[in-house]
Amino acid sequence: MKLIKKLKTCLVLLLIISFTTVALASPGKYVQLEKGQTIPWAGWCFDGQAVAELVAEKELQEQKCELYTLQQLDQQKVKFDLEIGQLQASIDYEVSTRDVAIQALQEENLKIEQALIHESKFGWIAPASLGFIVGALTIFLVSL
Repeated sequence: MKLIKKLKTCLVLLLIISFTTVALASPGKYVQLEKGQTIPWAGWCFDGQAVAELVAEKELQEQKCELYTLQQLDQQKVKFDLEIGQLQASIDYEVSTRDVAIQALQEENLKIEQALIHESKFGWIAPASLGFIVGALTIFLVSL
């Protein structure tokens, strides 16, 4: 949106500059001549067809300028849309890899919890048995 506003501002300034240079130029002379008459000054002489071509060329230049501006705007829009698409794809990739990593860590935590639960059911038997045997031997040896 800012680009469009800046381009419009530049176009207005360009038009103002072009009108001021035309206003500062010396005024043109014209005279209607009949066939066979000569112009009273040195200069160019145009017929109706040439004047029509000059006017049409001026209007065509305005249209060319507008088309060029629209083309540049479209190119910038496509460029920025591509950049936004690339950034969005990068974000999606990062989010998906983060989600996969979180899921893998959650599964690993569940496996560790299950291992600890299973280990705690039967893990106390060996130390308890060892303590019982050491206690019985100690009592037996002390009583002798």
